[in-house]
Amino acid sequence: MLVTRRFYGRISLVSLAVLAACSTPPPPPPPVTPPPPVVPTIRPVPPNQAAEGMALPTKAEDGEYLTPNRGITSNTALWHVRMALNVAALNCDKFGDVARSQYNQILAVHKTVLNAANAAVDRNYRVAFGRSGIGSREQLNTVVYNFFALPPVVKNFCPVAVSVGAKMLTMPSDQLLAYAPEALKELEKPYQEFYAAYADYLRRLAEWQSRFGGTVTVVVSPTPLPPPPRPPAEVPPEGWRPSSTSAVQSMTPASTAAVPAPAMAAPAPAPVTAPASGPIAGPPAAVRTLPDNSAPKLVVQPLPTTAGE
Repeated sequence: MLVTRRFYGRISLVSLAVLAACSTPPPPPPPVTPPPPVVPTIRPVPPNQAAEGMALPTKAEDGEYLTPNRGITSNTALWHVRMALNVAALNCDKFGDVARSQYNQILAVHKTVLNAANAAVDRNYRVAFGRSGIGSREQLNTVVYNFFALPPVVKNFCPVAVSVGAKMLTMPSDQLLAYAPEALKELEKPYQEFYAAYADYLRRLAEWQSRFGGTVTVVVSPTPLPPPPRPPAEVPPEGWRPSSTSAVQSMTPASTAAVPAPAMAAPAPAPVTAPASGPIAGPPAAVRTLPDNSAPKLVVQPLPTTAGE
């Protein structure tokens, strides 16, 4: 009996060993794939720390933005340059005292031509708007001052203002009026560049929102600024009269003598002589062929009558 139990015990152990040898362990779990790295998406910001949602001027056909410095006369351009340098003298003190010093020197050196430009601009407004001319000019002056005092552009505007002021101090006053349109274009360039950069920021902001699901509403094209007021055209100074002398009549004797004579002069026409006898016949008398309308005539219309009268 004991032998039988040992025999069955050995069979059980052998069976367990066989079963353990036949069973295969489960495969190890696959390695955990890490999630893709999170790429930070930086929301575009306005250039030069400008405010969000700024309105930009309308673009003209030439691609430039409309400003109060377009389509103006030379005298108005010179006065706008003076206002721009005045803004620089007040706002560019962070970058030194050069702009303020230049502005004071320009007022002293070019006093006469600046006063003449101011008088010409006053005259233009007075002729165009009458008594309200001064108010219209002050309105434009406010627009120009605010244009050049735009905070995000001051940092880039100040070096240009110092450069233009240095050029004005090196030239005689009689050249200042011709230089004014060019100087105004130089002073306006930083603002044109800022408007273009801000328009590009709005485009990139809209693209960022469409790709990454921004929760803010982006206005791609804000309501543009209204067109700036246009100054009047140039009018001649008081007491000016056009000259009726032709160019040939104004030539001096010395200049006329310097003109070479033609190689072959045309023969002079034969003189017309009166007949030997009899009076000279004059032109025929004028005869009226149309009715005399020299005096206005009032046609009397009959009053309308009604059936009951």
